[in-house]
Amino acid sequence: MRGFTLLEMLIVLLIISITVTFVSPMWQQTNTQTILNKEQQKLYLFLRYIQTRVENSNDIWFLIPNRDLNKKTWCITAQIKSDKLCDCLLPQTCSKDVNAHFYYPYFPEKTMLISKSYFPKEITRLSGIRNTASTVCFILEAEKSRTLFSFFNVGSLKLKDYQSLSACVNDEED
Repeated sequence: MRGFTLLEMLIVLLIISITVTFVSPMWQQTNTQTILNKEQQKLYLFLRYIQTRVENSNDIWFLIPNRDLNKKTWCITAQIKSDKLCDCLLPQTCSKDVNAHFYYPYFPEKTMLISKSYFPKEITRLSGIRNTASTVCFILEAEKSRTLFSFFNVGSLKLKDYQSLSACVNDEED
C-alpha cells in the first residue's frame, strides 16, 4: 500500500487554492445577480398585486417607500389614499382604519431601494377610477447591479436594466 507524500498533498492544496482564487469573484458576481433577480421578481409581484387591487376598485392608492441607511433596510407601503400615512419601517404606528399593505425585501442588507422621495411622500398614486398611475421610476440595487422600475401614466409597470443615472434619483445620490 502506498500513501500520499507531503509534497503531493501540498501540490493538491496549491491547485485548489488557485482555483478558488479565480472562481470566487465569478461566484460573487453570480450571487449578487441572483439576489437582485429574486428581489426584483418578488417586488414586481407585489406591485402587480397592488395594481390588481387598484384596478378592481374606485380608490386611489399611494406607494410610499422608506429606507434606513444606518440599519441597511428598506420597505414599501401601499395604502388607500388617506390623511394618515403608514410608515413601513414603523408599521405599529399605522392607524387601524387605514388599508395598507407592506413590502419587505428578502435581502434587506444586500439590496437597496433608490427613489426621488421617501416617507412621508408617496412616489406614485395609482387610480382605480381611470386605471392610471403617475409616471415615476425608482431603482432596486444590489451592489453594482441595478434594475429600474418604471410606472407609466397608463398604469403599466416596466423593468429595465439600469444603465445610467436618470430622473429616478436625486442629484446628491450616486
